[in-house]
Amino acid sequence: MKRDFSYDTLGDSTLIISTDKENVDVIRHLHLILSEKLKDNIIDFVKTPNSLAVYIDPYKISIKQLYNKINTIVVNESFDGIKKKAKDWKIPICYDTSYAKDISSLSKKLGLSIKKIIELHLRETYKIHMIGFLPGFIYLKGLNNNLKVPRRNTPRKEIKAGSIAIANDQTGIYNINSPGGWNIIGRTPLSIFNKKKNPPIKMIEGDNVKFYKISKDDYLKLKNNEK
Repeated sequence: MKRDFSYDTLGDSTLIISTDKENVDVIRHLHLILSEKLKDNIIDFVKTPNSLAVYIDPYKISIKQLYNKINTIVVNESFDGIKKKAKDWKIPICYDTSYAKDISSLSKKLGLSIKKIIELHLRETYKIHMIGFLPGFIYLKGLNNNLKVPRRNTPRKEIKAGSIAIANDQTGIYNINSPGGWNIIGRTPLSIFNKKKNPPIKMIEGDNVKFYKISKDDYLKLKNNEK
């Protein structure tokens, strides 16, 4: 099946390719094929759920030349079966209250027991919707409707790397120490993001994530193995 995209420019060094609605799988596939077929012409990409910004060196290739190349690729590219290319990831999470700073208050706010919150959070399979805002921050769509809750009124000045949080209709994974306003419900011992590696994160938009529960003892053991 062919796809229709709209194109816009940002100065003489950026071409923005957009879909008419959010489609993470299409943007993911487009990024992968352009990364391979135009790797000598591209400086960088920035993805959102419905657009792909392509950055170039205008002294090496013009926006018009880039557009022509991309349009030719898109016209001849099949987007059938792209969902099958997504990877599945299993991520351990510890819900101990020492790591889940907001789970007790959420229990009262949502009228659910902590056990029920954990059960509902573990039940779903999440899709990586976007990576950004902070280096390696992962936005996951698919949060159970019963867990939908606004961001905190007052953001924290620091949230520990590995913290897993919920806000509105998403789960998020903080992969560096940073400020943040999401509701913290657990933490993973895995180091998912490493700025010294290339790529710094192996997970990409469109991949699927399933959480599994671990104890605090298991968390500490896995964390020590990560060092």
